[in-house]
Amino acid sequence: MSDERTFETDVVQRLRGALKTARMWGSPEELEGVACHFSHVLLGARTAGWTWAQTEGLWRELGGPFALDAEEHRVVRERLWGSNVDLAREQVVSGFACVWAALGRRADREARLGPWLETLLDRPTTVPSPDVLDAVLFALMGFVASDANRYVELLSSERRRIGGHGLRPLHLVGPSGASGAGHTWTRRFESWDRVTQGVEGFLARLPS
Repeated sequence: MSDERTFETDVVQRLRGALKTARMWGSPEELEGVACHFSHVLLGARTAGWTWAQTEGLWRELGGPFALDAEEHRVVRERLWGSNVDLAREQVVSGFACVWAALGRRADREARLGPWLETLLDRPTTVPSPDVLDAVLFALMGFVASDANRYVELLSSERRRIGGHGLRPLHLVGPSGASGAGHTWTRRFESWDRVTQGVEGFLARLPS
């Protein structure tokens, strides 16, 4: 199997894995964001010059965005950062930029995925919401990492540096330490299945 084919297979497997663990993501929007950005990387590997605007267009063509629950997402974000959206985004970028600089990387995956990761760090408003940006960078960077345990250590260190707690979300703005504001899984999101079905629809359209 060629390196290109191996990369595509690995991306599709990672997408399917994300769907199997859908509710382990913080929200349907986070799951959809991760899936959309992995899809963008896959399409970019297949088609030279592929753009983010094309990925967004394809996502709309498929019926996206699939995540609903606008009021639930609003309530969660009010608890996470309130009016401090810019600070929340800065914390995410700062943390992941430090992790990226220190991270051991798989060369084959970095060659195809690294440029998009660095684009997101340079232009983080490409992803409108800090929590979705956090999830996307977490997933993409983890895919590139050569040592999963080392990746977790680096990320935990940045979480402690920014928020004082190793499991604290980077986008959480507020007093240092543990906070219930990060427990978004207690919310009543109802569009998990819609997101999952939308991503499955994308995968079904991929040529074999």
